[in-house]
Amino acid sequence: MIYISKRGWQHILKHHTGTQMQGSRKKSTFNANEDLVQLINLASQHPPLGKIRNHLVRVFDAGHPVGINRRTGQPTTLVTVLTRLNGELVTMFPGTP
Repeated sequence: MIYISKRGWQHILKHHTGTQMQGSRKKSTFNANEDLVQLINLASQHPPLGKIRNHLVRVFDAGHPVGINRRTGQPTTLVTVLTRLNGELVTMFPGTP
């Protein structure tokens, strides 16, 4: 189970949606109409693939374009979700780490 923390949720909204601050480092962004909570729920059905800086990493294919991958500048169906070891949401973004 993934627990949606206020801090994690605010990070996603600030850095990975159309509301990200102008002039901030370019990040992968979700499509405006994407159901982020549903993506988090889908991620909880996938086992972690490994760790990045003590965060568990889940990567899965949502089956439809969810946003723009910053590395390619192209639409992607892949979603990466990072959580703390206790399941608390850290961040989520389109594409791979």
